[in-house]
Amino acid sequence: MMKRLRAPGLLFRHPIMIGVLAGMIILLLLESFILIERDRRHQAEKAASQAHVATIRARLESELNATLSLSLGVSSFILSKPDFSPDQFAQVAAALIRQRPSIRSVAVAPDNVIRMIHPLAGNERAIGLRYMDTPRQRDAVLRLMREKRPVVAGPIPLVQGGTGIINRIPVLFTEADGDTRYWGLVSVAINPMPIFKQAGLLAEPGQLATMEYALRGRDGLGARGEVFLGSANLFSDASAVLTDVVIPGGEWQLAARPVSTGAAGAWAWLIHGLALSMAIAVGALLAAILSAHYRIRSMALEDSLTGLGNRHLFYLRGQDLFNLAKRSGRHLTLLNMDLDRFKEINDSHGHEVGDKVLTHAADCLRACLRETDVLARVGGDEFLALLPDTGTGPTLDALLDRLRAAIEAPIPGLDPAIVARVSIGAAACSDATPDLEALVRLADHAMYRHKRAVA
Repeated sequence: MMKRLRAPGLLFRHPIMIGVLAGMIILLLLESFILIERDRRHQAEKAASQAHVATIRARLESELNATLSLSLGVSSFILSKPDFSPDQFAQVAAALIRQRPSIRSVAVAPDNVIRMIHPLAGNERAIGLRYMDTPRQRDAVLRLMREKRPVVAGPIPLVQGGTGIINRIPVLFTEADGDTRYWGLVSVAINPMPIFKQAGLLAEPGQLATMEYALRGRDGLGARGEVFLGSANLFSDASAVLTDVVIPGGEWQLAARPVSTGAAGAWAWLIHGLALSMAIAVGALLAAILSAHYRIRSMALEDSLTGLGNRHLFYLRGQDLFNLAKRSGRHLTLLNMDLDRFKEINDSHGHEVGDKVLTHAADCLRACLRETDVLARVGGDEFLALLPDTGTGPTLDALLDRLRAAIEAPIPGLDPAIVARVSIGAAACSDATPDLEALVRLADHAMYRHKRAVA
């Protein structure tokens, strides 16, 4: 069965599908570029955050260690003057607080019992505190006695009120035989907030924070310790930067990430929207171009009324079949078909009826011929059919009979009924047909002989 001829190429037959496919490819490419750029930006932001956090950590270690290191001076004072008086202790502690205002109090605890504290005002409740009888502080003191080096505890609630970092320094006397004797400890309570503020962890009042921070590692336990500043969620956030802060006798862990303003998310949605719009626009433009190309190509190669190929398409395809037949010696037959008295039908019944007669003839030809045959409408009522691997003889005669019977059957939908007649001329490729034009002329002559014979 001969199908309606179409312009070749899947692309031209399905422009919308190709437009959608092209749009998807463009979208994937754009999204890939966006992903690469986003990763590059995230890496740059993370590098900047790491550099910033390194600065914060350095400030925090410097401020904290400078404050804690001063506490060692009290231990040295006791070792050099074991029989110090309360006034002498108060002078040393006051000098310490003047140098570091973040120090809230300094206490000495011989045998782990607080006997003196400066300033006394506001800290009276701490006098007489027995560390070994205080569950929240016993473990830190036992650790200090075991390790014989300063231990930082906290931030913890203070007995005298408020929250502080406690730096406890063991006081160890060296005996004549070289052994050390544990005398007690010096406890320095430090207000951590000025240190955090000085290091940059806390924003100034009215200042818009660009980073958020969190600290964990209460009692110097690092990542194993409790969170005592900021949100614990920062430590599980993949975008946060983590770093260790070294303190005497342990470490803290600092987490930081840029404060999200929501603008980045809005820009991301905008960029994705632009990428989608661009992909849709490219796909629609390509579909429109392909559709226009298909229409132009169809107009150039296809008869708009019957859907058959036109003269130009017939010669494009027919020349290949003719050359193949010449080279291989295979049979090739050309049919030239012309509707009898078509002008009379057209003039008597109108062009609309004439068009139905032509489409009826085209449908009959498609139904009787093969898909490999080349069929075209080359004139008002003239049709050409090129039949590869078909020679003259009974097979061709039977085909011609079927063609005539189909075309000359009553045309459906016409009242009064109209019967079309057809004249068919056949010519076979041979030495007498050096080219396709010669074959067409032979078939044309045969068709006119048949037309005159039946007139």
